[in-house]
Amino acid sequence: MALDESTEGLEAVSSNNITAYIDPKLKDYLSQIGEINIDFVTNETGSGYTIKVGDADCGQGGCEGCG
Repeated sequence: MALDESTEGLEAVSSNNITAYIDPKLKDYLSQIGEINIDFVTNETGSGYTIKVGDADCGQGGCEGCG
């Protein structure tokens, strides 16, 4: 979304000092899955925003005892 676009009818989601505006129904749906985490990352492949919902490691062999 461009900075000059209207955010009317959208809900703010804030994480790591980043605020994004999304459809309220999408926010409700994602919030049921887990916490919405927005971050800006830089790594060997480049940089950009990441959006993760819930425990990204759970169920993917990343942690023991999830759930």
